[in-house]
Amino acid sequence: MRRGSGVLGPTAALITLLTMLTACEPSPDPFPTRHPVLLPEPAPPSARWIVDLLATLNLPPGCPKPTLPTLAVLDTDGESRAVAFWPVDNLDVCYAVINDAGRSPTTIWLDAVTDLFSRTPMPIDTTAGLDSYAFTAYPGQVDDITASGDPDDLVGPVRHRTLDLGAGQLVTFAAYHYRIPPTGRPLSFSLCTPDGTCRDAH
Repeated sequence: MRRGSGVLGPTAALITLLTMLTACEPSPDPFPTRHPVLLPEPAPPSARWIVDLLATLNLPPGCPKPTLPTLAVLDTDGESRAVAFWPVDNLDVCYAVINDAGRSPTTIWLDAVTDLFSRTPMPIDTTAGLDSYAFTAYPGQVDDITASGDPDDLVGPVRHRTLDLGAGQLVTFAAYHYRIPPTGRPLSFSLCTPDGTCRDAH
């Protein structure tokens, strides 16, 4: 009995110590709580055409119709081209690419925010010779994102906006406008942040 107690005693103490140590460290919640995300300022009145257009379209299940207070516009060209997004909540985001309003289909996606961190962004329209947008996101606040590698195909600079999804969880959403090269010519360029970290942009 004593020998058994001698073995069990240190084991029990070790289990108690491990329990105390792990209790001090927060464990990731496998089922995070959803809550709405409020944008600090609404989209400008000039974005009304985007809201009106999206109101006439079928959105993915779980993607609400955007309003000016819930919409963030990353880039726009008059009332024919735009890329915009609106958070469903702190976990999911909807985004829309309008390549040629009234002529080309508008593409609307619903994605988990964290999926955008690791997925290689792809153009919404892959037709050779046409312009398109790609949409992505970075954890935290990223104050400057640049595209490098094939500048001839980049139509405009990378546009981005950082949002607080709640409890100080910052996410930077970004989009870039570029032209799909003619069939057979590869496109290769990267998105780079000020700390020197780059990711494939196509």
